[in-house]
Amino acid sequence: MSNTNNQNQVGGIILCGGESLRMNYPKALLPLGQELMLQRVIRIVSEVVSPVIIVASRDQELPEIPDSIRVVYDVNPGAGPLPAIALGLRELALDCQAAFVSACDTPLIHKDIIQAILLKLAEHDLAMVREGQWYHPLAAVYRTSLVETIEEMLAARIQRPIDLAERVNSAFLDVEELRSIDPQLHGLRNVNTREQYFELLRETGLEATTRVPFDR
Repeated sequence: MSNTNNQNQVGGIILCGGESLRMNYPKALLPLGQELMLQRVIRIVSEVVSPVIIVASRDQELPEIPDSIRVVYDVNPGAGPLPAIALGLRELALDCQAAFVSACDTPLIHKDIIQAILLKLAEHDLAMVREGQWYHPLAAVYRTSLVETIEEMLAARIQRPIDLAERVNSAFLDVEELRSIDPQLHGLRNVNTREQYFELLRETGLEATTRVPFDR
């Protein structure tokens, strides 16, 4: 989807500034086979969109990442995803007309899902995966032109991404539309706990090549 003309170019934003409270260990650094979790998500997202930006907390430890990946720092890391999304969109505004947004803790995301979400954007302001009454704001594509609207919302202390979706011209991709390419919707699954991490290793066979400082 990338193009030298910014009217057509789609970048990527990966949010990894969360506190990992339930994991009690930085999720970005969890080993998955030969990679760490953030490295894996960067690799997959970069197969579809470019450039890719990481939004991290200022004091956060990050793994080694490619030189082409820019890192920007969220000045308000406890405020939820919308301020971080706005930061990433502003950074990409000169290069891209839209950006796919992902969390760093969805290691089974794959390019077919990303492409399906991008195709849903068409002439809309954003496209987001919907699962019944639940929404996936970190499996979505946002136009960079939304920055001003988001900042107006944040100034009014409106911080939910779904509130943004209700204010602008939005398209929703129901999960049933994704099942033909991802029947179990693994690409949308977050890894939030140690139990979920070890279950992921068992299911995928991606045994960690380095140890984590906690037991199964």
